[in-house]
Amino acid sequence: MKNLQIILIVLFLVVSVVFCAFFCYDRLMVDREAPTILCDGTPLEVSVTATDRELCAGLTATDNVDGDLTDRIVVRKVSQLYGSNTAMIQYAVFDSSSNVCTYSRSVTYTDYSKPRFSLSQPLIYNLNSIISLSDRLTATDSIDGDISQRIRVAASSVSSSEKGLYPITVQVTNSSGDTAVATMTVTIENVTSRHPVIRLSEYLIYADADTQLDEETLRGYIVSAKEASSGQSVDFNDINIDTSSLDLSTRGCYDVTYSYTNAGGLTYNVILTVVVE
Repeated sequence: MKNLQIILIVLFLVVSVVFCAFFCYDRLMVDREAPTILCDGTPLEVSVTATDRELCAGLTATDNVDGDLTDRIVVRKVSQLYGSNTAMIQYAVFDSSSNVCTYSRSVTYTDYSKPRFSLSQPLIYNLNSIISLSDRLTATDSIDGDISQRIRVAASSVSSSEKGLYPITVQVTNSSGDTAVATMTVTIENVTSRHPVIRLSEYLIYADADTQLDEETLRGYIVSAKEASSGQSVDFNDINIDTSSLDLSTRGCYDVTYSYTNAGGLTYNVILTVVVE
């Protein structure tokens, strides 16, 4: 019995010594101090196409064991935009013991622009036809490129069973959370081969208060005009251009209507949507 007690005491002492040794080693030898990331204070202003290396400009990282870790700084996450062209970037750097340091700062994109729509054909549909936008409405973005698949109809009162003009609102959001919205007019009208034809180079344009959209400029968007689909050409000056609703001083979407009536009394109207930013 006495021998057993001695053995247990010895084992306890051995375990205690081993535990203390490992504890001291862990405290004294294992690196538990995280690296540090420092910024030189220069505002980060870059292109939307900037590489990760360019996004890390002005940052340095050091570690108490590994020394300079600047080349190990990585871009961990870029936030969605806040304001018109600013986002928050989160960086991270690991040392050889897997200790991590994170750092955040804002970035301003010097060439960022909101998503924009483009319309390749007029929004004119015959009675009882299927209203589809995918064959003519597209959207592009300075960060994501073509984002046409993200276009959504936000509001619509279109009825293809009745002739008329119907507003439709579309929106698209890029990967940075920036949303563009445009309201256009859909025309429901039975257009035949006997109707005049007016074709424009653009059916949706962007403008601001400084944009010149006088009659000469607007007439320049006309590509061709005919009395009928297989008829004679029409003098562009004979086409009426209605700009009565256009207001370049106020943001919004406006219709500029081109119209022509042929000798048979048939009238064709085509709309150029002007988005004032």
